[in-house]
Amino acid sequence: MGKKLKRNRFRDMLGDYYLTNRQITKEADAQYQREKEAGERQPWNRREWAMLLVTLVVLILIILKYLAF
Repeated sequence: MGKKLKRNRFRDMLGDYYLTNRQITKEADAQYQREKEAGERQPWNRREWAMLLVTLVVLILIILKYLAF
């Protein structure tokens, strides 16, 4: 019997994760373009406003941390 080859399972999982997310991103971008061209896409939805608000609050807190203290 020959020596059993070792598999780098972490590398395999990372590669699968990368390829899967790349495919999901391509599909999401294509869906976005179809909706945009059809005029169905609204510019801002509730989730996007919430993410913008959280980002602005975090930026303000970071600025206050470094300027005030």
